[in-house]
Amino acid sequence: MKAIDISSITFSYDLPEDKADTGRNQYALRNFSMFVESGQFYALLGPNGAGKTTLMRIITGQLRGYSGSVSIHGNKMPDKETLRVIGYAPQPISVYTALTAIENLQFFGSMAGLQQELINERTNEALEKTGLSAYSSKPVSTYSGGMLRRLNLAVALLHLPKLLLLDEPTVGVDPQSRNHIYETLAKLSESGVTILLCTHIMEEAQRLCSRVTLVDQGKDIFSGNMKKIDNLEKFFLEKTGRRLRDE
Repeated sequence: MKAIDISSITFSYDLPEDKADTGRNQYALRNFSMFVESGQFYALLGPNGAGKTTLMRIITGQLRGYSGSVSIHGNKMPDKETLRVIGYAPQPISVYTALTAIENLQFFGSMAGLQQELINERTNEALEKTGLSAYSSKPVSTYSGGMLRRLNLAVALLHLPKLLLLDEPTVGVDPQSRNHIYETLAKLSESGVTILLCTHIMEEAQRLCSRVTLVDQGKDIFSGNMKKIDNLEKFFLEKTGRRLRDE
């Protein structure tokens, strides 16, 4: 069964007036299609501005106004009940630094509609999975970058999602935190959780994922088996080119 089925998605952001006449194509996604089978650990790769985060936001119901369709586990999105099975760890750290880890998880658990007894149980489980149990009562403002990333992931895992979306989950972290995140994600994948990973770290994608889709300028330019790619970074540059994507 397909966990994610994306068909011919086209989406464009509204442009400021001073950029309306640049003559450049402003589509974030253009006729983009891909699918992810249930239980797969799947990589979505592309240069800066390729459309990866836009796609994540569409899948999670944050963006509307697109053409085409998105289905999660056979249910056409947006669907309120289906959104409950999705866990999302965005690239920006999305926790409250004035609170402790426990307080953050308690808050996000209540926002997810979990009962208090279940929130307490899931909080302990999420902290254990992400290696934060010993620091759970400390203000998040005292956390290192790696600890913040792991707490970001803990929030996404709190409601035991069947589908986990990760946008640059290890950016800016030390090797120890990165390895712990890798081990956590590998165990989740082995348990049957479907994972879609956006990353610029080619080694990370090649280590963790079984399949990959490359997106560039809003278009899907390649999808295939990761095992058939010897050197992912070289392959990526061959497909997307060496032009800098700073704008």
